[in-house]
Amino acid sequence: MSREITSEIIASFSEPLETHPIYESMATLEDLQRFMEHHVYSVWDFMSLVKTLQGIVAPTGAPWVPVGDGSIRRFINEIVLEEECDETADGEFASHFELYQTAMNEVGADTGPLKEFIATVKSSGIESALALPSLPEPSRQFTTKTFEFIADGAPHKIAAAFALGREHIIPSMFRAILKQTGVSEQQAPVFHYYLNRHVELDGDFHAPLSLRLLNGLCGGDEVKIQEAITAAQEAIQARLQLWDGVLERIQASV
Repeated sequence: MSREITSEIIASFSEPLETHPIYESMATLEDLQRFMEHHVYSVWDFMSLVKTLQGIVAPTGAPWVPVGDGSIRRFINEIVLEEECDETADGEFASHFELYQTAMNEVGADTGPLKEFIATVKSSGIESALALPSLPEPSRQFTTKTFEFIADGAPHKIAAAFALGREHIIPSMFRAILKQTGVSEQQAPVFHYYLNRHVELDGDFHAPLSLRLLNGLCGGDEVKIQEAITAAQEAIQARLQLWDGVLERIQASV
């Protein structure tokens, strides 16, 4: 087995995501509404992965001491900066989750279940929120898997879900949506801005450093490397199941 995880290893099991029929299914605004009503929960839970990793590689406790690789600390802090308070197209600042909510409102997607979910997270915690009947089932399964990675607590598995299950696959997925969707930028400008922003950030900068972060946490340990690969495969399978579920909902509403 290789002593580190490479882009080639990721490509060997992520290809089905790049060719999933979900991307070309978004032909109308109504299709996009159904997609966003499901996808928004994975936009939200991404920050929990990131914040968990930040606590591992750039902890905030006092008294503070430097931990690990300075470039990795900077990387995770920049991820948090961009995801939690990025600059929007109109020069304001918002999290990518809030930006996505704006995009949902712009195209007329239903944000009611999402608002109930977030309110329940705040008042009663994630387990109660995941049990809400209004939460779409494909989204429930995906976000449940995300929090299973977090609850496991193994840094290399969490990093695998982040690096290989998000940062390395998001650019190709979002490029596919931009290329194949029938909804134009004029119809959904904020949604297109969100996609293009992620393609720009994740492909050019985030993906290589996220792989470096993952390999640093594995430390050349073959057991950890295999566990990380397995975690990545599980994360990608969860994404495929999410896309399958969303596609079914879109097709059912035709």
